[in-house]
Amino acid sequence: MAVGGVPYNELFDIFWDWSVLVGVITFGWLIHHTFYYRSKDGEVPNIDDLQVGVFPKHYHNAFLEWTWIIIPSILIVYLAWISIEPTSEVWPDPDTVGVEGVDYYEVGITGQQWFWIFDCGELDVDLCDTGVDSDTGLTTLIVKKDMVYRFNTTSNDVVHSPFFVQWGAKEDAVPGIYTAIWVTPDMTGKFFIDCAEYCGDDHAYMTGILVVHD
Repeated sequence: MAVGGVPYNELFDIFWDWSVLVGVITFGWLIHHTFYYRSKDGEVPNIDDLQVGVFPKHYHNAFLEWTWIIIPSILIVYLAWISIEPTSEVWPDPDTVGVEGVDYYEVGITGQQWFWIFDCGELDVDLCDTGVDSDTGLTTLIVKKDMVYRFNTTSNDVVHSPFFVQWGAKEDAVPGIYTAIWVTPDMTGKFFIDCAEYCGDDHAYMTGILVVHD
């Protein structure tokens, strides 16, 4: 499994639904109170009976206090719990995926201010190839649809982060360290590989091209 797979997308949908629900409740509550407790023209309300030099009245509602402690805590624990298995599938142990060169293929990605260097190693050109895009002049990585790829990332200078936009996949490329991200391209076409970690003056233009073919 890799980013963009079924567990990843199902988890995204769950987080999205809860985000919408919490957002509606939070902003709805805020908007309601903004207008409900708004003073009228010419009115100078003193609901709390504030007096100079006197400590304000203390209003305590144990039910509300426990409600906004317990419910969010339960939600956070729930979302963390359901994230464990999909996260393990997005960044799996290579031994659980299978044999390198048979079940998955390793490709090197090196970040450098401000472009990407792709390395297909000894892979057949049908599985992996590199080049330069004729329209943009950007470095190009050419891979095959529905193949499982482990992209081993590093950097020659500062921290970068290759971002496979259509698959929501990104991973920091750190100088002197190799990190990895798994992607199974399931769409053919030409896509961008952006940099998701600020890396200097031309960070916004640090883009590569991913070409996926049948």
